[in-house]
Order: sequence, then C-alpha cells, then structure tokens
Amino acid sequence: MHISLRRFAVLLTAGILLSCAVAPAQKDRPRAGLDAIGEPRDFHRGETVRYALWHDQHGWHLRTTTREKKHGFKGTIEVEGGTLERVHSFRLEKEGRLADHWKLGPQHRRVTFDFETDGGIDGINFRVSKEAKSLRFNLHIDGKHERERIYIGQGGQHPRNDPFTLPAHPVIRPK
Repeated sequence: MHISLRRFAVLLTAGILLSCAVAPAQKDRPRAGLDAIGEPRDFHRGETVRYALWHDQHGWHLRTTTREKKHGFKGTIEVEGGTLERVHSFRLEKEGRLADHWKLGPQHRRVTFDFETDGGIDGINFRVSKEAKSLRFNLHIDGKHERERIYIGQGGQHPRNDPFTLPAHPVIRPK
C-alpha cells in the first residue's frame, strides 16, 4: 500500500507540473466560444422570428426578421473600453404603425433600439473604436429574452445566455 501512495504522489506531482507548463500556452490561444464572423447562412427575409448578428470587414450588423406576423424587437448594445462609431439604419421604417428607431447614448457607449418587424428586415450597422474591448448585447423579442432566436456569425450559433458579451474586434480569418 505504501508503494501505491508513492506512485500516486509521483503522478500527482507530474500532473501539476504538466498543467503549469501548459497553462501559459493556453492563455495565448483564443477562447472557444461564439464566432461572430460572417452573416448567418440561414438568415433571409421572412424567416421565422429571429435576430441575426455578425461582424465583417465593414463592421457589425444587427438584423431582425419575421415570417408573417409583426413582432417587437428591443434591446441595447453597450461597448466596453471604447465608443460606437458610424451607427446607421438598415431598412428601418421612419413613420406609420411600424416606425422603428434607435438612439445613441451619452458618450457613444450605448445604442438602444426599438423595431417593429413585419415580414421584412430591420437593422442597424455600426463600428466600434480601436480601443473597444467588448460588446454587451441585451436583446428582447416581444418583451422576452429568447436566446435560441439569436443567430450569431456564419454558423448561426446561439448564445448560452441573453444578455451576452462578444469581443469588440473579432479576428477575420483570411480565406
């Protein structure tokens, strides 16, 4: 029994030393998570109720769509460590029963939006300053968080939670 304990101690020590040697290398690797690069493949006008969110060489894009029925999309996007730049509308109705709007907050660190989407596509495009570290999204559909209706990046991944945070400057890989 004394030999078993000795072997256990040797294996434990070796495991600890190995994990210490590997830890710095893992720190330098990008963390596994949501890949926001590229428009979601399955996002088209008139799809089921959903958000699409992606980043490309032109910046960030947030879109909403519905199939036939009107739905309300409200939310906020907050930038940490920088500012929002060049925020502009994408196919928003400016008047009537589906009037859509967004508002940039003080110091350009937050944008709040309120869209009524009915079978079309509504959205905003924006860039963030070079200093920006991350973006925090808080998205609602008809007043509820519905993470499974949020499609991120080309793969159409869903966040684990809503609100959720993404890197402000995802790495765009060359083709």
